[in-house]
Order: sequence, then structure tokens, then C-alpha cells
Amino acid sequence: HGEAKNIKIEPYKTQSGNEIKIGETVRDLGVIANNNLLFREHIDNIVTSSKIMSGVLLRTFSTRQEEPMMRMFNSYIKSKLEYCSLVWSPWLQNEINKLERIQKIFTSKIYGLDQLDYHQRLKKFNLYSLERRRERGT
Repeated sequence: HGEAKNIKIEPYKTQSGNEIKIGETVRDLGVIANNNLLFREHIDNIVTSSKIMSGVLLRTFSTRQEEPMMRMFNSYIKSKLEYCSLVWSPWLQNEINKLERIQKIFTSKIYGLDQLDYHQRLKKFNLYSLERRRERGT
């Protein structure tokens, strides 16, 4: 009754008998989660990817006019920042800030808006902050 039993758990195997390694993270539909269902690596990846894309767009296109800039942002950056965000929505303030900073910096590059603060720019474009959009589920 009181003895502990040594239970040996067999590793998972494929049909061909190869052992399946258990990893620290999993990627499903492009979203990366770790064993604790934290999405830090995913958030870091999309922040890095969005920064790179912002740089590419700002170097490639000389225009800083509102309409083309917002079209580029919505097509190439915002779509990346919001993809499956209902699944990985951050709750740590530093992660929220990292994501929001991408939109904040890009909108500040639009001609004539560099003097407006972030919330004024959002209002001008009839946008919500990324955090607010995740909260609303839109």
C-alpha cells in the first residue's frame, strides 16, 4: 500500500517506430506557444518582423502621404500584429507596449502628423489602439 511505484512512461512513437521528441514550444497556424501556454516568443517574433517590414516600407517608398502610408501599414504591418491575436493576446504591460510601439512609430512618420501625439493620430485615422482592438475582438 505505502510503496511508491516506479512508473516508466514510454515515449510517443511514429508509425514507423521513431521516437517523437517533446519540445518546449509548438507552432500551430503560425502562432508559437510554450509548454505553459505563454506566447512571449511569438510576440517577440511578430514585433521583430513588423519592425523589419516598417523599415523596408519606409526605405522603399518615399511617400509619407496619409492614404498610401495607412494602406501600407494596414496591409503589411497591422495584419501581422493582429493575426490570431484573440489566441495570443498579451497581458504583460511590457509586451503590450512593444506591440503598440510599432503602430505608434509608423503613424508618426506620416507627413504633417509628427506634431500630434499618438492618441490624436489614432483619432485622426479613426483607429483604435492595438490593445483596444484585441479587447474588442475586432
